[in-house]
Amino acid sequence: MDKSPIFIGGAGRSGTTLLRVILDTHPNIVCGPEFKIIPSILEHWANTSSRFGSVLQSYNLSQEKLRSSYSSFLLNLLGPLLEKSGKQRIAEKTPHNVFYFQHLNQIFPESPLVHLIRDGRDVVCSLLTMNWVDVATGKRVSYTESAAEAARYWVHVVLTGKKAGSMPSAQLKYIELRYEDIVQNPEPTLRGLFTALGEPWNPCVLEFHTKKRNLAGESSASQVSQKLYKSAVGRWKRDLTDEDKCVVKRISGDLLIELGYAKSNDW
Repeated sequence: MDKSPIFIGGAGRSGTTLLRVILDTHPNIVCGPEFKIIPSILEHWANTSSRFGSVLQSYNLSQEKLRSSYSSFLLNLLGPLLEKSGKQRIAEKTPHNVFYFQHLNQIFPESPLVHLIRDGRDVVCSLLTMNWVDVATGKRVSYTESAAEAARYWVHVVLTGKKAGSMPSAQLKYIELRYEDIVQNPEPTLRGLFTALGEPWNPCVLEFHTKKRNLAGESSASQVSQKLYKSAVGRWKRDLTDEDKCVVKRISGDLLIELGYAKSNDW
């Protein structure tokens, strides 16, 4: 690969699929469906490097050699899609990459880490419409079951991503993007993104909806198959019950204010 891969993360229902199809439309970048297994591989690397020091030494595996091995492994997994695309660079979007930004920064120190953030109230609305099932338990994903669980999830994801982005080693690679900016001011927002990624601007990315691609299994398939629209911004005003608004305010009100989504808790 000529350039380090790009990794995208954020809370589910924050617009990460939209961002992935926008990047995939760029002539230099391929970004396929969620790979999903990268977090598991990163967790395996973290456990191996921290728990098996003496064994690694016996096999003459330094931390750097181990890091390089996992880096090569991940690149080999991503490589066939890149080769098939004929493009120069790959991006991978799995929302919960955000929980592993610190790991990604260690394994791929040159890789951009794109954290997409959306108004938590709108995220809660969207999550409550999902029927996602945890494959490990066979039960509905907890943060789609109630406004309280969804709000806690959103706060956890956002704070985790921002904490990883504040690490000295990651600060220059961490890119924070707002869903609202993409849909309300697309060209200047995306121009800034591609500049940060070290890629030239190409207006074709605004026509992402015209490109045929594999959207099988993606929750936002219908939304990203149409032009950018603003109607989902502020949906919480009409979709959240008064009771749910109180719950979300109690759990995420301070973070909403900190991020500029609310001026106070009087909403």
